[in-house]
Amino acid sequence: MLDPFDDPNGCGGAIASPEAAPAAAGFPNDGGETGRLIRAIDWAATPLGPIDQWSPILRAAVTLILPSRAQIVMFWGPEFVALYNDAYAPTIGYKHPRALGRPARENWAELWDDLEPLLQRARAGETVVAADRPFVIERNGFLESVWFDISYSPARGEDGTVEGVVCVVSETTERVLAVQRLAHLAATLEQQVAERTRERDRAWNNAQDLLAVIGDDGVIRAANPAWQTVLGRRADTVVGRRLADLIHRADRAALHSHRVRLDAGEGLAWESRCLHRDGSFRWIGWRASSEAGLIYATGRDITRQREQAAALERSETYLRSIFETSYQYQGLLTPDGMLLDANPTSLAGIGARRDDVLGRPFWETPWFSGTPGMADEIAATIPRVAAGESIRREMVLDLPIGRRVLDFSLRPMHDSAGRIIALVPEAVDVTERRAAEDQLRQAQKMEAVGQLTGGIAHDFNNLLTGIIGSIDILRRRIAAGRTDDLDRFFEAAVGSAHRAAGLTHRLLAFSRRQSLDLRPIDVDALIVGMGDLLHRTLGEQIRLQVVRHDGTWPAQGDPNQTESALLNFAINARDAMPDGGTLTIAAANVTLDETAALRIGTTPGDYVVLRVIDTGIGMEKDVLERVFDPFFTTKPIGQGTGLGLSMAYGYAKQARGHLQVDSEVGRGTTVTLYLPRADAPAVPAAPVETSAAPADGEAVLVIEDDAAVRQTVVEVLRELGYEALEAMDGRGALVILDSSRRIDLLITDVGLPGLNGRQVAEMARQRRPGLKVLFITGYAGEAAARGDFLAPGMELITKPFAVPALAARIRAIIERPAAGPAEA
Repeated sequence: MLDPFDDPNGCGGAIASPEAAPAAAGFPNDGGETGRLIRAIDWAATPLGPIDQWSPILRAAVTLILPSRAQIVMFWGPEFVALYNDAYAPTIGYKHPRALGRPARENWAELWDDLEPLLQRARAGETVVAADRPFVIERNGFLESVWFDISYSPARGEDGTVEGVVCVVSETTERVLAVQRLAHLAATLEQQVAERTRERDRAWNNAQDLLAVIGDDGVIRAANPAWQTVLGRRADTVVGRRLADLIHRADRAALHSHRVRLDAGEGLAWESRCLHRDGSFRWIGWRASSEAGLIYATGRDITRQREQAAALERSETYLRSIFETSYQYQGLLTPDGMLLDANPTSLAGIGARRDDVLGRPFWETPWFSGTPGMADEIAATIPRVAAGESIRREMVLDLPIGRRVLDFSLRPMHDSAGRIIALVPEAVDVTERRAAEDQLRQAQKMEAVGQLTGGIAHDFNNLLTGIIGSIDILRRRIAAGRTDDLDRFFEAAVGSAHRAAGLTHRLLAFSRRQSLDLRPIDVDALIVGMGDLLHRTLGEQIRLQVVRHDGTWPAQGDPNQTESALLNFAINARDAMPDGGTLTIAAANVTLDETAALRIGTTPGDYVVLRVIDTGIGMEKDVLERVFDPFFTTKPIGQGTGLGLSMAYGYAKQARGHLQVDSEVGRGTTVTLYLPRADAPAVPAAPVETSAAPADGEAVLVIEDDAAVRQTVVEVLRELGYEALEAMDGRGALVILDSSRRIDLLITDVGLPGLNGRQVAEMARQRRPGLKVLFITGYAGEAAARGDFLAPGMELITKPFAVPALAARIRAIIERPAAGPAEA
């Protein structure tokens, strides 16, 4: 019988004649697991047809490959139907066994563009051989790169026709990857060696210290370029000379003993003077070691250090004298806080001798042990300073000599290499200075209080005179039956009362205790809305110029207070331009970083600025420094209260903004109001449609501890047609709220005894969700001054208020849609 394959690779050529491999029942009768699968396949449903109709050539090929231990796969017929053995099956992973008996294109789809040309070449009669042939195959659920040694050979019938392709393969993936890893490692090592060589060369060429290789005969074999820099000698002029020839005669004698120690294997360090090319000498600090008969030496120019050391030694006595005679408390500590030294001033402060405290932890000494808690503070500070931090603070200490105020500092001391070698405490006794400053501040405070109370007394006495005098005249005329011309005195009394209320509001604004309605403001719209009022205020001699910028942010502020401040700025500007001029009003966006914010005295962030710029007479420096003082004015008596700018300053600060005034004599004044940028857009206030009278049955609960105010509000409500319920405090009001009485609005004073108005409102809303609330206040302290005091559905009106204003406010609140459950 002929050998089944006659080509050199053992896989191609003509297959033995059909007579050599007769068909047998149960074909194939061997072949392991793959043979069993072949027997189980319904081949009639495949392109190869029933197995008993296979060509003798195909049957012989199957019989040949199944028992082989080589990895063999055959692709038979024009559709390249796959047949393979057990040895091949693992190379295709989960494709087995579905690939068996199926066209190759179905199961090798991911590499078909690569595989098909190889198969077609073999089917055309070519034997395709390749070593470490790469493929990209999916065999474990993902694409992976693999490598094979391949031999694709044509399988021919007796007539020479190629019926299939026999592929003998051997996977070499692990070998290829190992070779790649070895190649990468070799390249990496080569790169590292090259880099180290370059680093060595850079270190040699760029070193600032002298580097030299010296033979056992003392002759320099190699020298680096630093010899030129340090000693003025090129390296090539140094090589070949003995090192001793370059050293001062007085220092040569030590070289012999150095050499003996080097030969014994010791590392060595010494200093010597070396000859510079200009004839001078430089002190060089040498370090050397010996290896394989060669000496490797490094030399550093220490001339300056030697000179500094000498100077330091000369000045030590001087420094000690300063330390001993200084009026400051001075000392020296180890980095862990042990006391090394203390000067006489500091020892006198505790009435102790140096030996009493040296070697003790600094925090346990009498400087701190007599002050409760101070020892722990100093102990906690030591590690921070030892880590490089410097601290300074003023402290009050109970010393054996009495209570003293010290300006204390503790800082690290570094050596020339930057290491912390000690801690230096210093303190100055500022007890008398602080006492004098406190006396001065108290005197200034009393002067300011006197100025403030004098101004208030002056203005209020004038206002009270108008009120009391008008009421007295009214009483006399009514008693006498003279009812004509009473309106004039009523108006005088009411006008004085309103001016008194305005003065109170300005004082609250100055002290930052007014009740603000903070919300987003469209500053450009506010300026435009005040146009007519500003024109009338300024008069014909002054030209008003408004500069607008597109995209001005909404500002967070109180619209009424902002308008009041702008009007005040305009009036001051008008008075500063008696002969006419130009007033410019501009709004702009500004972002302040930490530096800019610190410079003007506010916090960093986004602001909307409102600038009012005049071309008036300007202010002297001493006047500019006092513009925010209450009751300070440069206007004639009777033409200004001196509270305008102080009120605006208080409003700006309360709104978390800032007010700045810049002025120069003869060049005018610029007032800049900073308001924080709002988080939400400005919403214009829509007019509220109010009816003339309340609806039937509408009821209002009034809580007010002042009987006169409560009586006034209740009387107004009843005259308007409301049912008025009243309580003098929160507990009385809760009894009414717990009843079934109808309540459409709660009016409450903020400053009630016991439960305050805000607490009562919260408890009322727990009983009656969505209840509308109107707070009334004359001065509610910091609570009502906060921007977050009012919740949705709550409003505030300040005392004193006119009856029409109160009536309109009540009607508007009742008719406004109720807040939703979430808001209420």
